[in-house]
Amino acid sequence: MSNYKYFVKSTYWIAGFFLLGILLFFFSRLAYLFSYADFKELSNFKVDIIRAFGIGFRFDSKVLTIGMLPLVLVSLATLALGNKGFSYIRKAFHIYGFILLCLYSFLMIIDYYFYSFYNTRISIIFFGFFEDDTLAVLKTIWTDFPLIPIIIGLLVMLYLLYKACGWISKERNFQLFTHNKIAIQIISIIIFLGVYFIGMRGTLAIIPLDGRHATFSENTFANTLANNGVFALKTASSDRKKYQVDININKMLKQYSFKSTHEAIATYLQNDVEHTDSLVLSNLIASTPKNQFLESNPPSVVFVMMESMSNYYMNLHSTKTNLLGALEAELDNCYLFRNFLPSYNGTIFSLESILVNTPQGPLSQSKYQTVTLESASAKPFIQKGYTTSFITGGKMGWRSMDKFIYKQYFETIEAEPNLLKMYPNAKTGEWGVHDEHLFDRAFEILSDTSKPHFIYTMTISHHSPYDISELYDGYPLELTDDMKKNLKTTPDIALKSLKAYQYANDCLGRFINRLRNSPQGKNTIVIATGDHNILQIFNYNDKDLLMKYSVPLVMYVPETYKPKHTVNTKKFASHKDIFPTVFNLALSEAEYVNSGCNLFSLTKDYNYGVFCYRIAMDSVGCVDYSSTPLYFRWTDKNTMQLEPSTENPDAHLQNLMIKAKAYTASMNAFVMSDLANKTKNNNK
Repeated sequence: MSNYKYFVKSTYWIAGFFLLGILLFFFSRLAYLFSYADFKELSNFKVDIIRAFGIGFRFDSKVLTIGMLPLVLVSLATLALGNKGFSYIRKAFHIYGFILLCLYSFLMIIDYYFYSFYNTRISIIFFGFFEDDTLAVLKTIWTDFPLIPIIIGLLVMLYLLYKACGWISKERNFQLFTHNKIAIQIISIIIFLGVYFIGMRGTLAIIPLDGRHATFSENTFANTLANNGVFALKTASSDRKKYQVDININKMLKQYSFKSTHEAIATYLQNDVEHTDSLVLSNLIASTPKNQFLESNPPSVVFVMMESMSNYYMNLHSTKTNLLGALEAELDNCYLFRNFLPSYNGTIFSLESILVNTPQGPLSQSKYQTVTLESASAKPFIQKGYTTSFITGGKMGWRSMDKFIYKQYFETIEAEPNLLKMYPNAKTGEWGVHDEHLFDRAFEILSDTSKPHFIYTMTISHHSPYDISELYDGYPLELTDDMKKNLKTTPDIALKSLKAYQYANDCLGRFINRLRNSPQGKNTIVIATGDHNILQIFNYNDKDLLMKYSVPLVMYVPETYKPKHTVNTKKFASHKDIFPTVFNLALSEAEYVNSGCNLFSLTKDYNYGVFCYRIAMDSVGCVDYSSTPLYFRWTDKNTMQLEPSTENPDAHLQNLMIKAKAYTASMNAFVMSDLANKTKNNNK
């Protein structure tokens, strides 16, 4: 083959780009390790860190070989083309290699800073940049990250990459592997293609390298370290497609390892259920007991979804670092659940999970955005004669909520424009009107006592860029030495976040105090929880998974509505349990979707919390089943720290995982069936 030498030249260039790419990924992984690792915790996982770099090499090889596949095809074409246009091919290699490595480098940088904000590699949340309030997100990026140094560094890197790619693709006389015997030439081509194919698969095993291969350690950081930003984006894109609203129930059940809806619901409810296909979902409908007092004295209910209400921040509260403001004194009048998990790590997903009990979404940005769901949390209130209101300081067009919420049994919706009209001097920030005015409006609505009210409020003030009013003096606030040691951002940003958190809690506390000392306080229940924790400011390790993910649940219940017995506030729970508790506190003979436990019940329910529908916790431990299950048990229930389970297999935690999956599959089946029926009827 007289053209074999041109094939050899082009494969040398491919090898050069590959090695340069491997070097870039290696240094990005080192930066990731030294920036975010807790070396004290990792001292017990040194071998796993080395393995992370080895597995990481396979991930890096996979994305590089896939990215350079067009160059391989051109290289094979040179066997036929020979010298024809080879100078243009060399230039094309230079340009393509440069563009590919630039793109990968850019994703490495995004991934690096994405982790600093979300404590995870690039995930499905990444696409919120395009679906959220993009201008507000851009401002957050501008204020929270050193954008100018990053851009300067990026430009320098692009220049060096261009030069390096030019050096790699220089015209040279190659002697190695340029053998004249055709048999050897053919064998070398086959070997090259075979090795390249293995690189694209990432493994010699039957199953190609994918996300599950990054779950090799009991330490979650080691697992995360093995991945890279390019592969993480690919996984996030796949997850986005997978978690788009799909109403194929059989496909969903298979995903959670159930053969039928009946099996999922029976496993979730832990009892025998109606087997008839047409009735099986009715097993998920529960009813509150008859209560003559509630029928004569229906309480108003205010639910507050607090932006980034961190459970961990509560632990940092002290006289010098006051993070609770007026809420501190009011907690004595409230039930406070600390072993409590949010539905998701993103606002829109948690919001919809609470609003309509859906594990998948966002429905508001799907073709189902105008479908009224029978699982809506506001429905039992409407049926009992309540007025229902949704209030937020944010923009109602955010995530198309203006289209979605109107359909979920809310009679009135008020957002930033309404509040600005009512309060012309209201303090505003990048995300809308600040929390104090939101609570003023809620109190104003409660002043109308002609009917009981259900008010769903969503705050915005503890959201980056944390631009609360400069007129707010607040309480003492300082970063302790221990806090500074654990920071993953600048002290300035950390203090802004802590002050915004203090402000939000202070607004909530003043609202509860004002309400408690008013006539309405005698018959108004207030529930407040976070949409998710905030992961931008402090580092967390595997021992502290509860504090990493959890949010508090605060419940103010007037004396006449309190249960007579002592409530166990140490139960493990999550967003799924909020409204089953509220319905039983407030409504007599009300039907609702049984999405969780009544936290005030004396029955021995199997209490557990579910986060992101992939992590479950109970009083024994925690299981992360996002990929290969990881099992942890509590070492000290006072400090609530975890360690890998020594039981293999861990039967209790396996049962917890099955229970959590059954709950998720049951809620999915209910919502999917409802969506299918409603859209079918609408299309007739």
